[in-house]
Amino acid sequence: MLSVKELKTLIKAHNKLSTIKIPAKATAEELVKLIESKNYIVDHEKKVIRPKQQRGKQITLKKAEELMPKKKEKTEADKKKDKDKKMKSVIKYITENKEILKHPDIKKLL
Repeated sequence: MLSVKELKTLIKAHNKLSTIKIPAKATAEELVKLIESKNYIVDHEKKVIRPKQQRGKQITLKKAEELMPKKKEKTEADKKKDKDKKMKSVIKYITENKEILKHPDIKKLL
């Protein structure tokens, strides 16, 4: 069984239990009852306080990567379509705004 000092340390360290007021000169049994009244279990073998009920699924990095959709690799045909689409949009913009061709910076490029 955990000692009074170990139980107090666990209570202080645990974020969810940090608001529990620890009575002065409390015995180990009283502290265990206090913890269990807040829906937690004291595991004396592993020296840990854990919730009575599982609060949700534990998600690991590996599992998160499996759940995330993988990006689809672009094929050469897709890349060519994107390039053609961009080129058409530039040509359309230039034809709609012909005064751009008269700009001195654009004339330097031509």
